[in-house]
Amino acid sequence: MKNRIKFSLFENIKDKEIAYILGLIWADGHVSFANNSSKTPIIKHSAKEDDNITFAKILKFSGDWNNFTTKNVGSYAKTPKTISINWVSSREFGEFLIKNQYRNKIESPNSILNLIPNELQQYWFRGFFDGDGSVTIKSKGHHSIAFTGHEKQDWNFIVELFKSIDIINYRIRIIESRGGKSSQIRVTNKRDILKFENYIYSDFDELQLGLLRKRIQFKSL
Repeated sequence: MKNRIKFSLFENIKDKEIAYILGLIWADGHVSFANNSSKTPIIKHSAKEDDNITFAKILKFSGDWNNFTTKNVGSYAKTPKTISINWVSSREFGEFLIKNQYRNKIESPNSILNLIPNELQQYWFRGFFDGDGSVTIKSKGHHSIAFTGHEKQDWNFIVELFKSIDIINYRIRIIESRGGKSSQIRVTNKRDILKFENYIYSDFDELQLGLLRKRIQFKSL
C-alpha cells in the first residue's frame, strides 16, 4: 500500500496525464480520513460507471488505485445509478492535495495551477471539464458549455481562463433544483464555444486523453 502512488510525478509536474488527473480530482474527488485518529489521508474520485472505464486507465498512470462500485441512492433519479469509486491511501499525496486547497474547493485553484506549467494547464482544465463541465450542442442552434459547482463557488479561475482565450461573453448564475442551490458559469455564443474547444481539445484526437463522449459533441458545431 505504501508506494501505490508515484508521488514524484506530482512533486514536479511534467506530464499531461498528471495535470489531467489533478483537474479531475478537483472536480469529482475529495480527501478525507478513515477516522479522527487516522493520520493517512484517503483520496477518492467518483464517476459514472461508463465514464470510469476511461478515468481508471488515466488514473493508472499515477499508480495503482483501488476501485469499488456503489448505488447513488441519495440522488433524485427514478432509478439509482451505479457510481464507481477510485481510491488510494497516501500520506504524501493526500498532504500535497490538502496543501493545495483540495479540501476547500470553493476557492479558486490558483495554488495547484501555479505548480503546473502553462503548456500543461489545458489538461488540468480538460480534467476539470470532464468532471464538472457540460456541453450541449443542438441542431437548432441552442449551444452551451458550462461549469457547475457550489453555490458560493469562486469562478475567478474560469473567468481568467476565458479572458486568456478571448472569451468575453459568459454568465454566472445560481441554479435551484430539488438537490438545492448550485452556481454555474455558462457560455452560449458559438464563436466563444469554438475558442474553448480549440484550447481544451487541441490534441485530443491524437492523444485520446479524456472523455470521448464530451469531445465528440463539439464536432457538431
